[in-house]
Amino acid sequence: MIPPMGNTKDSAVSGRRDARPTLRTVADACGLAVTTVSRALNDGQDIALATRARVKGVAAELGYVPNRAGQGLRTGRTNVLSLLLAPHAEITGYTTSIIEGFSRICRSNGYELSISPDGREKDELSAVKSIVENRRADGIVLSRTTPNDLRVRYLLEHNFPFVTHGVTELATPHASVDYDNQGFAELSVNRLVQKGRQRLLLIGAAPGLTYQTHLDTGFARGLARNGFQALEPAGQYHLETPLLAIRQGVCERFKQHSPPDGIVSAGELATLAATAGIRDAGCKPGVDVDIVSKQTSSILNFVDPPIDSYFEDIVMTGELLGNTLLQVLKNTDPQKPLHHVIEPQERFRT
Repeated sequence: MIPPMGNTKDSAVSGRRDARPTLRTVADACGLAVTTVSRALNDGQDIALATRARVKGVAAELGYVPNRAGQGLRTGRTNVLSLLLAPHAEITGYTTSIIEGFSRICRSNGYELSISPDGREKDELSAVKSIVENRRADGIVLSRTTPNDLRVRYLLEHNFPFVTHGVTELATPHASVDYDNQGFAELSVNRLVQKGRQRLLLIGAAPGLTYQTHLDTGFARGLARNGFQALEPAGQYHLETPLLAIRQGVCERFKQHSPPDGIVSAGELATLAATAGIRDAGCKPGVDVDIVSKQTSSILNFVDPPIDSYFEDIVMTGELLGNTLLQVLKNTDPQKPLHHVIEPQERFRT
């Protein structure tokens, strides 16, 4: 006995569902071009929101899942961008903000984001080597750069696409995105001098990082231009000093003869710790001493008394790092690296 014939259309749909759906399957179901579907699934900004929603709905209904391994075999690319982050959280909200900005660029350009810890205490190159040698990403973003950064040297020698958050002092140029820390420090000194402050203290970054050199330079230049000298040796307190140690150290210093009457702080948490230490010593922030701080979150919006700051938009930095890395991947002239310097944004409250 011959089984009855089913509906031809239903059989075709059933067969389509039984097979692993491809981009072509989704495109045919939507009545769109494969390239349009690909951009829609990756949130391409040139595709209308309604079209993106419809394509994603059809893809979900069909059970479509991108075959990254197959794409890699065909193209030699992973469609992954790697963000290396150190465990040090010296900048408030840095990790979440940089990921937010960078991931936006990845999503809108068809890339997946890989986040790897970059603990360099034992082997500075281990994380970078793992990505390059195992081809786990098409490009890398590095943070916490040093003047003679071995990771940058390695990536340059292996001609592997990357961009640094911060700069180095290497002779070979490379792509980078940086905040003008020298400008921040000098502007902060000028602001304190305008308020009549003369005995100034810098709470900067950890020794050895390039941006600490820039903070030192800007601080010294601001003092020299105003006819003052540094009150304390650089590096006595920095952003990786435990907050309790900053609080206790500042308290002790303010109990001594000729305490600081102005502080430039490169981080919000250090600013809060220093403020607590000032109060512990029986002094009044905003009266006995003024602080100008770098700001990377909303914390300083709620401090009493108010504190002047210069804002660094870390989310925007993440986006700029992502876009710069994409440009590096497309760059046909490696002798013309991309450099971006983000200017401090003034936020005066006093």
